Amino acid sequence: MMKKTASIMTAAAILVGSSSAVLSQAIELGPNGVRVVPPQEERIDRVIREDEEVTAREAARIARGAGIDEVDEIQTRRNSYRVVGIDRRGRDIEVDVSRRTGEILDVNRI
Repeated sequence: MMKKTASIMTAAAILVGSSSAVLSQAIELGPNGVRVVPPQEERIDRVIREDEEVTAREAARIARGAGIDEVDEIQTRRNSYRVVGIDRRGRDIEVDVSRRTGEILDVNRI
């Protein structure tokens, strides 16, 4: 009887210990406040090589970090992307992102 109880307790301890690693989450602090990020959405910052450019999708992600809540349009310029959208307060905003480095060049609230 003691062996059966001990093995049940061991199995329960293993299940409880392994489930906490699976359920781990990250917390993101940004211009839109605090948000819990599920493990599959954790940000992986991509290193951009010299011969590679930032994509329009990455420019939109970078612009969200600068305050855009909803992206309306992405305009391609010679050396940058202009991401046009709305911030969390409902105001129009434009963010210029460098195509080469991903750096935020300018933020204009319209």
